[in-house]
Amino acid sequence: MMRHSSLIHPPIAPPAVLISEVGMRDGLQSVRATMPTADKLRWLDALVAAGLRELEVCSFVPPRLMPQMADAAEVVRHALTHPGLTVMALVPNLHGARAALAAGVHKLTLPVSASQAHSLANVRKTPAEMVDVVRQVARLRDEMAPGQLVEVGMSTAFGCTLQGLVAEDDVIRLAVACAEAGADEVGLSDTTGMANPAQTRRLFQRLRAELGHKAGSAHMHNTRGLGLANCLAAYEAGVRVFDSSLGGLGGCPHAPGASGNVVTEDLVFMFESMGIATGVDLPRLLAAREPLRVGLPGEPLYGMLPEAGLPPGWVPAAPTEATAVPHMGSHQQGGVPDAIQAQTSAPADQTPATRLPCAGLRVVEFTHMVMGPACGMVLADLGAEVIKVEPVGQGRQGDATRRLIGSGAGFFPLFNRNKKSLTLDLHTPEGKAAALKLIATADVLVENFKPGTMAKLGLDFATLHALNPRLVYVSHKGFLPGPYDHRTALDEVVQMMGGLAYMTGRPGDPLRAGSSVNDIMGGVFGAVGALAALAQRDHPVHGTGLGQEVQSALFENNVLLVAQHMMQFAVTGQPAAPMPARISAWAVYDVFSVKDGGQIFLAVVSDGQWAAFCGAFGLADLQADARLATNNLRVQARDWLLPVLRERLAGHSVAELAQMFEAHALPFAPITRPHDLLDDPHLLANGTLAPTVLPDGRPAPVVLLPILLDGQRPGVRLPPPRLGEHTAALLAELGCSQAEVQAITAAQAAVDH
Repeated sequence: MMRHSSLIHPPIAPPAVLISEVGMRDGLQSVRATMPTADKLRWLDALVAAGLRELEVCSFVPPRLMPQMADAAEVVRHALTHPGLTVMALVPNLHGARAALAAGVHKLTLPVSASQAHSLANVRKTPAEMVDVVRQVARLRDEMAPGQLVEVGMSTAFGCTLQGLVAEDDVIRLAVACAEAGADEVGLSDTTGMANPAQTRRLFQRLRAELGHKAGSAHMHNTRGLGLANCLAAYEAGVRVFDSSLGGLGGCPHAPGASGNVVTEDLVFMFESMGIATGVDLPRLLAAREPLRVGLPGEPLYGMLPEAGLPPGWVPAAPTEATAVPHMGSHQQGGVPDAIQAQTSAPADQTPATRLPCAGLRVVEFTHMVMGPACGMVLADLGAEVIKVEPVGQGRQGDATRRLIGSGAGFFPLFNRNKKSLTLDLHTPEGKAAALKLIATADVLVENFKPGTMAKLGLDFATLHALNPRLVYVSHKGFLPGPYDHRTALDEVVQMMGGLAYMTGRPGDPLRAGSSVNDIMGGVFGAVGALAALAQRDHPVHGTGLGQEVQSALFENNVLLVAQHMMQFAVTGQPAAPMPARISAWAVYDVFSVKDGGQIFLAVVSDGQWAAFCGAFGLADLQADARLATNNLRVQARDWLLPVLRERLAGHSVAELAQMFEAHALPFAPITRPHDLLDDPHLLANGTLAPTVLPDGRPAPVVLLPILLDGQRPGVRLPPPRLGEHTAALLAELGCSQAEVQAITAAQAAVDH
């Protein structure tokens, strides 16, 4: 049977896959022997040690029917002790679901067969009756454990040894019905090993088209030797989560001829060899076969890689954060990813993570609001591992930006994608020590707190340079060093003192720009500075091998934004007038109010465009007017020319004018509100808007960086993290003991409760 979990899907993002190990359920239910519980637990521990983060550990069925699963509750209890592990179980009915939820299972998998014959043999219910079971289980979940997930594994989706062919239309209709009944996701299973790659690609494309984010994983069997080929076809169709079984154990007791699942070892090797990261350590995965052999002596284990071994000089894919997107706190207490994140991943032709320019860099971020997070976002989008350190304890509950409302509600989800969240109380010895351990492993540190804050914490550049001489330390402040550097600055402050508000508003009415222009651009320049410092550190000929301090500032950024007006004065001796009052360089370059209250910006900026404009709108008299023969003459005539044009164009609608201007290659722009851009056909077509998941689990679009790298947009590998989402995993990576992890995460636990 099959399941799925969570990856985030940008239209353009580095490909990565999540391997969901199902051997403890699908494999053990298919063998005659019953594996001793102690051996099961050792096997489970070995799988987790290999880097697997999703395990289907059992099924909740009557022991008399399946004695292999009699210890289900005990296995679940042990699995829940592993931080960051998503624990799943198969439940065929409402009774099993109740027991699984009581045991603490994160995700319930319901077997719904597309074949009526198989459904009756497997669960003694028709497919339609199983849809009703899905509805009942979803209701029960809402009552008992609203945070947990319900998935449907669509058995025999590619054919059935009892029924024969299964119509693809029937599969899709049943999948839609399950989703409507309350399933958080629906995946497809080749229970009998009858699938072929073309069929696999086609059916998953249809499933994803119908269900969107609810389309689940691929669960393929290797009965006829096409398991890996079918997984690759599913990957090409956009699937990023794959079920597999260590040693190829598995099958279905109620499907004659059904044999084992795709071998986890072979599947991981295939993807890693392709440069597609799985997060799984292959040598440790191969070592995990030993407790399986001990627990099931004499049981044949399969796999080509285990027989042949890793090739000489083989190198796995570079690590990437895209392997799994855990639920808030899942790396601390065991969690489950949000269903909305399911199967949202990159297209098959996406640039691999290893090709992103900042892949392999570690960035530690002490930031809030916009400027510092914007710097980290740029580096994260370019492939860096960005770890956002959030304060907890002593009344702090992470980055306060998370809780902003009104105009600040979009700050956190926009500027913190592709990042991990690590919660620390820096005022405790344990938290401070963990921070220093982390910084010792970093290439870049990013901060944007008020002057003196980092020094008070003992995290200033001089201190950290002594700890990690290669560290590039990026500070974002209001002002670069000088007479103003003691001042507290905000975007509005520097807009007012830096001339931008003057240039934006009418004379005597300074007006701030309608966006955080200095905060965002200051963060971008911080990223530029970081990349420049890294290039200087690592240059193959002239590299210093040392990090340095980089500073970016709001005020100086703002000055660059108005520099053209400063230069205008230097060249002409004439002060620049505010935008609404300036002498335009072009005669027709303004907003026009037209039919039905519509507004549109129209521009005619050359003599050729003037001729095309006059011809398009029947303005022969104006075209022939000698006073309008050149652009400069038309600029001088603006006072009388524009009222004439406004009168003649007033009878047209915005749509009519847009169509006419586009047909004649003339510049134009409807007056658009920011939220209107969420439906802009150009942005939707070119991948500027990527789906993500908000920290509260809701789906939302996010705007990507306005660049292409080798024809691809750097996309979303991770949604904005939930508070402390990656804490325990990162601490363990740094060598902290379990006791140290528990001590450090105590403050986070207080926040969660």
